[in-house]
Amino acid sequence: MSWIIRIIVLSLIVGLALSFFDINPVGILNNTWDTILAVVALFSGIAEWALPYVLVGAVVVVPLALIAALLRYLRR
Repeated sequence: MSWIIRIIVLSLIVGLALSFFDINPVGILNNTWDTILAVVALFSGIAEWALPYVLVGAVVVVPLALIAALLRYLRR
């Protein structure tokens, strides 16, 4: 029960501090959503850039890995 009171008091203090800086809940939610969308766009751009290089590298790496696995299996 005491943790509920601590949460309420802490929420009040944080709310007052945010109010002092003229930050409201709607602004926090909008900015948070915009930030999430920006991060998704960033990772999407990185994936779009990296995918061709991964595929080209896989053309070389995957057959070599399969050959190495086959040689390890045959050594047993």
